[in-house]
Amino acid sequence: MDDITAPCALSDADRAALALMHQVEPAWRGVALAGDAMDFPERTILHAGPPIDRSQVARPILNSAIMAALLEDWAAEPGEAEAMILSGAIRLAPAQDHGAMVPLAAVFSPNMAAQVVVDLASPDRRVLAPINGGMAKAQRLGLAGPDILAHLKWINGNLAATLSIVVDRDIPLLPIADAALVAGDDCHGRTAEGTRRVIEAIAPRLGTDTLERHFLDGAPGFFLNLWMAAAKLMAAAAEIPGSSLITAMGANGVETGVQLGGQPGRWFTVPAAPPEGRLIDGVTADDRLGAIGDSALVDALGFGAMLVERDDLPRDRLLPLEHPAFVQSHARVGLPATTLVANAAVPNVALGILDRAGRRGRIGGGIYTPPLALFAEAFQSLS
Repeated sequence: MDDITAPCALSDADRAALALMHQVEPAWRGVALAGDAMDFPERTILHAGPPIDRSQVARPILNSAIMAALLEDWAAEPGEAEAMILSGAIRLAPAQDHGAMVPLAAVFSPNMAAQVVVDLASPDRRVLAPINGGMAKAQRLGLAGPDILAHLKWINGNLAATLSIVVDRDIPLLPIADAALVAGDDCHGRTAEGTRRVIEAIAPRLGTDTLERHFLDGAPGFFLNLWMAAAKLMAAAAEIPGSSLITAMGANGVETGVQLGGQPGRWFTVPAAPPEGRLIDGVTADDRLGAIGDSALVDALGFGAMLVERDDLPRDRLLPLEHPAFVQSHARVGLPATTLVANAAVPNVALGILDRAGRRGRIGGGIYTPPLALFAEAFQSLS
């Protein structure tokens, strides 16, 4: 049994929530049509972070939603698609509220391919994520145009069809993540080793000289979407009365939001400041979009930027328990808001930085630090 090393004593609810979180056994079960794999809301596009006010939707998310509307044949051309989204004829809703996860400015619609991640310990539980789009034309970059739409169709057509055939058995994700951490991954910004191991698992049926194999070999972030779904699957297990564990966290470019286990479905939000970090040549700090993406939950569980030892306090002050399945890396998994408030600390989140105008895609990368007030308000609401 794990030892509690954090000075801040765990409540009975948080102790029980962590135990439930650590019992989850995420596995990649394959690829299916999103509309078949979940009860998809009618004419709705799912996005990262908390709910969006249509009058303030960030341009990169709007671009991705336009591409999705065209993929779905809900509109004939981009202008029509944009008008339908802004009028509410096509709805926008948070992916995490519907059992899905999307990175950065990516979106999810019913005729997109869904990577299905299930809990082997409780097979009726599942979380979906879109297929990682690679490096240059991925929808997570929030770009729009004929080439972006063509790539989106290929990802959800040829690549999805291939993956639906070659992923013919459950692929447990915890052992892959554990080994990847030891090899230098952080399961968020660095996922090359996790990706290599996933590809290795499906390689016997994938082939060595196909367009799909070449794409996967050149997409080191392929593991991230799977791990985001695994993270949500683990986090959602902590949704029990009184739990202060972070069970949802993400941003939509305008607002950052968080949910705690004791109040499933209730978002607490603050304005989303841009991450701080290095930018590519030719852009300025004013070009940065506010924090965006559901991958913030990965860090909130203890991965990504939370693996870096901090000068202000040890990691074990925030992340109370080692996860028993991480036998090599000894990763600590599960972040109670209690420990954040008690230590006046916030989680660091590694995020890509997008062009707020939606023209240049990813313009840098850095660290986002949400304000303590966000977690304090959510924690105080539990009582």
